[in-house]
Amino acid sequence: MKEKLLKSSAHRVIEIVTNTLISLALTPYLIQNLGDEHYGLCILILSTLGWFNFIDLGFSYAVQRNIALALEKADNDKINVVFSVAVVLFSLLGSIAAGLILLLAFFPELLGINELNKSTAAIVLSILAVKVFFDFIMNSFHGFYTAYLRMDIDANLSTINVIVKSVLVYFLIIDLNIYGAVIATIVADIITHSLKIYFVKRLHPSFKFKLSFVKYKEIKKLFEYSKHLIINDVATSINRGIDPVIISHLLSLKILALYSIVNSLINQIETLVLAIVGVFQPMVTKLVAKNKVTDNLFESTVRINFFVVILLYTPLAILAENFILLWIGEEYIKAAPLATILGFAYICKSISRPINNLLLAQANHKLLSAINLTSAVLNITLSLWLVTILGLEGVAIATAISFFITDVLLHLVLLKRYTKIAILPMLIQLLLLLITYAIIVVLGKYLIAYFHPLTWSQLFLSASIIVIILFIFAWYITLNNYVRQQLMKTIFKKVP
Repeated sequence: MKEKLLKSSAHRVIEIVTNTLISLALTPYLIQNLGDEHYGLCILILSTLGWFNFIDLGFSYAVQRNIALALEKADNDKINVVFSVAVVLFSLLGSIAAGLILLLAFFPELLGINELNKSTAAIVLSILAVKVFFDFIMNSFHGFYTAYLRMDIDANLSTINVIVKSVLVYFLIIDLNIYGAVIATIVADIITHSLKIYFVKRLHPSFKFKLSFVKYKEIKKLFEYSKHLIINDVATSINRGIDPVIISHLLSLKILALYSIVNSLINQIETLVLAIVGVFQPMVTKLVAKNKVTDNLFESTVRINFFVVILLYTPLAILAENFILLWIGEEYIKAAPLATILGFAYICKSISRPINNLLLAQANHKLLSAINLTSAVLNITLSLWLVTILGLEGVAIATAISFFITDVLLHLVLLKRYTKIAILPMLIQLLLLLITYAIIVVLGKYLIAYFHPLTWSQLFLSASIIVIILFIFAWYITLNNYVRQQLMKTIFKKVP
């Protein structure tokens, strides 16, 4: 299991690094060819598509969990029943999602889109409704990759998707503008979706779809688990997509383009974090099935989360201004302070992430939705208030406050409710981590200011030095001796 997890994590990292490098190279090109307003429109539409993820009604994780449990028991009939039910369910749910996007295409002003861009937004939303429909259906197949701990295959296919899409965007956007990006996305998805089905067939040759397997009682079983995730998915979708809408309504699409620069960098880091620590989710599910989850294992996953987030978010916060100046230009560096605030916010997820994994695997997830809904309401309320006072920074501060309250404090309360794991040591460790992050960022910015502006070579050298220092520091501060030993054994294990 350790070897599969390490392999999956390594391939996820390669996927994210590839995605990040392509994104960094392509973003200035997109802004240059689309202009600030159309680029902001792209960001707004893509974030809007994420709203409709909640329509899967929590069935995605329910399907993945049930396939993993059935595989653990070598129950192939059960696997085929779950898969067949999933295909029908996601086809219906995907149709609903696509229908709602088409409906939104008739009223783009709801997103804060002005008259000049309404027709463009309507066409783009209509085309992307097709993408959303097929994305839903593909949820039926993802459970096999998770069950077999072969997320490396999924990662490789995602890398192919990014490369194909980027190449097509590069050539199509010149003549077709924003429509070129949409067409590139659809073509890349068709290719990778086909490959995903092919590799699932190789991974589990005996899987098959039968309409006769689809029974109401099977849907009911899935729903018994997933029903508690519906509000959770709604809240998550709102949290991810509300900031662009607030900014487009109260500020402008041009300001949204400014915000999206830093938000994109933060999301790339968060995706990289998930690539490294996300492998614990299927592992915990398998261990829960065997009744082998221990407090020591949970503490280890929390510590590894601490180690990864301090290592990745701190360099971005320190070097954001210099990086954006070299990457996009001087007019965008005013967004650099957001990196420090959003970095603080996402470090808070190093507590909620392992708690979510454990409670979902144990089916003790009933109250997770209430916490995430609280986070969404709090984020919206604070954003609407602070954006009028502090502008763009107010939106970022609202995110940081809501994340600390819900992803840290309320999640620890929930952990205490369902387990006997001590929560005070974790809270103290996180507070020390956040204080350390703040001190290092302030000190790092102070030192870097003496060399501002940096060249690309100086930036890479500075980043390397910061990462090396942070690695040594975090290795001994965030990880205990047991975790260090286990990581070393896993990484350097000799293969016969």
